[in-house]
Amino acid sequence: MNRIKVYKTDVDNPSAAEAIVSAICQQLPGCDASFDLEDYDKVLRVESSNGSVDEPAVKKILRSSGHQIEKLI
Repeated sequence: MNRIKVYKTDVDNPSAAEAIVSAICQQLPGCDASFDLEDYDKVLRVESSNGSVDEPAVKKILRSSGHQIEKLI
């Protein structure tokens, strides 16, 4: 069963988005992440194939990179 979480962020730089996606995939095995930087909310989508998404870990990764994150779904 795949779990999906969607977040509103302030990430607007493609390089920063790529680094964050890499960190999420590296630190959370079984997770796939992607940004929609064209969306007004700079949406981050995280999907886990290993059960639920580790939301505190995702928030920690974003905040440690100096970015804001807010759960949408």
